[in-house]
Formats: sequence, structure tokens, C-alpha cells
Amino acid sequence: MLEQQSTVDATMALRMISYAGLSYQTLLNGRQISLPLPPVLPVVLYSGPRRWRASRDMAGLLDETPADLRPYQPQMRYLLIHEQTLMSSAGLPGKNLAVLLFRLGRSRDVEQWRCLLHTLIQTVQQEPEHAELNRSLTLWLHCIVRRSAPPAEQLPPVKTLQELDMMITEKPGLWAQQWLKEGRQEGRLKGQAELLLGMIQRRFGPVPDNVTLRIHAAKAQQIKAWSLNFVDAETLEDVLRD
Repeated sequence: MLEQQSTVDATMALRMISYAGLSYQTLLNGRQISLPLPPVLPVVLYSGPRRWRASRDMAGLLDETPADLRPYQPQMRYLLIHEQTLMSSAGLPGKNLAVLLFRLGRSRDVEQWRCLLHTLIQTVQQEPEHAELNRSLTLWLHCIVRRSAPPAEQLPPVKTLQELDMMITEKPGLWAQQWLKEGRQEGRLKGQAELLLGMIQRRFGPVPDNVTLRIHAAKAQQIKAWSLNFVDAETLEDVLRD
């Protein structure tokens, strides 16, 4: 069970336990599974710049609980994979599944995306439960492509990574223009962030790492507000005031 996050969500453990329950119920109602229920691995793929401080299990979200009630409280823990930590780790194989998923989620080049998808297909085929993994990853990646495609474009449903690859091969230009547009927007936002950081450094000296991360993670409207604050700011705190 995969959930992709670009920001920290304090209630992620609650969301994951809700997703798991709904998934089980949907599969049971559709008679796709039966008792006993199959195990689930909840995974959060986090791509944000800030440190993940949210609790990774339900126990961390609950108020202090009397000992007699603890056995009856909902329980779930998720696996957190932080992109920056993962990418900076030396020695990771090129076919590492988590690395491939992060690169697919971030890529805006259609040919690179297809190349990564081919590598993913080869990697998944080597897994013991490759059929179920193939299906789950197909659903996730299809959502990524659907979000990037033009709103008027109706994408056909696909059931496997191979079918997804065929769809991209047949219609590569449909979302290529959208990805290019998004890439330009991201580039402008990054440029605005760098300009603000440069002005701050020139007036107030070296910029603390936490401030750099905060500015790079901010949206365009927030950067604009901070830039206006900079005009008459006497301290760094004045710039970053809300």
C-alpha cells in the first residue's frame, strides 16, 4: 500500500489505517479476497525537504491511555522512505525498487520515464509476488500519468506495467506538453526562491539551513509575501513573518 507525500502529515498513521480498512472492505465486497485477510505493508514515499516528524504509528496519535484500555486501541505502523535520505545513500543498486519509484514520480522526460519503467518491469518480474506487485504499481503509476495528462484526455484503464508502457508508447505527446509546462512552472518557482535567498544573504549574511529548506519548500504566493516583507525588514525574522 503506497502513499506519496511531498509534505509532512501529522495524521499519516490515521490515514494509512483508514486506507487499509477501506481496501480490505472493498476487496472483500468484490470477492477478490477472503478470510484470513492477506498482510499489508503500508509505505509512505516522502519527497519533501523537511525532516519527517509525524508519528509513524497510531499509538503516537492517541492521548495517554490507561493500561487496561491499551490492548483495545487501533494499531498500525507504516514504513517511511525519505527520498533525500535514500538518494544520498551510497551503494544502492540501480534497480532498487524504492529508488525507481522516486525517479518515476519526479521525472518529466517521457523517454527517461519509459526507460525507468522498463527497468521497473524487469525488477518486478524477479520478485516472488510479482503479479500482485505489478498490479499495485500499475495503479499508482497510472494515477501519476493521469494527473499529468490534459484534463480533456480520457486515458484507457490498464492492468499491468506492460500495458502502461504500451499506452505511453502510443500517445507520448499527450502529457509531454503538460509535463513541460509543469517543469517551467517549477523552474520559475525555484528561481524566485533563489532570488529571495540571495537578497537575504546579501543583507543579513549566511542563511541558516532550516531557512533555506523552508524557502525552497514554500509555494509561489508565500515566496511573494516574503519578498514584499524583505523591502522594509530589519531582521531575518521580519522577512519570514506571516
